[in-house]
This record gives sequence, C-alpha cells and structure tokens, in this order.
Amino acid sequence: MIHTPPSWPIKIAPLPASLLLIATALGSIVLTGVALLTLVPLVMIVGGMAAAIVATLLLGWAGIEALAAFERWMDHDPRFQR
Repeated sequence: MIHTPPSWPIKIAPLPASLLLIATALGSIVLTGVALLTLVPLVMIVGGMAAAIVATLLLGWAGIEALAAFERWMDHDPRFQR
C-alpha cells in the first residue's frame, strides 16, 4: 500500500488547532527571549570596544593639545629664551 501525503491545507479540529497556536506562540516568545539573551554579551562587547576606541581618540587628542600648550609655554617662558 502506497502512503500518499495529506492534501493541503490540512484540516485540524478547533481544539487541537487552538492548542497548536498557543504552543507556537509560546515557543516563539521563548525563542525570541533566548535569542535576545544570546545577543546581550555581543552587544556589550561591541559597546565596550566602541567606548575604548572613543576614549583612545580623545586621550590622543588631549595629549596632542597638552604638548602644543607645553610648546607655547616654553616659547614664552623667559627661562627657555636665549
């Protein structure tokens, strides 16, 4: 005897169909929560890297400004004049 696949759309009684919809909705909520919890470390790592890059750029800029201010001070200080 050859098994034939069911014809689409499959007819499901109302009670099993409602239970299937409830289970599907709960499963999608659980999978969405798990996916979000999985992404939290990734987002924190990317945010930390971005903060480190910004801090490095700002500290470099501040260092260049400090050296420029030091140079201006040395140019105007009479102790460094010949």
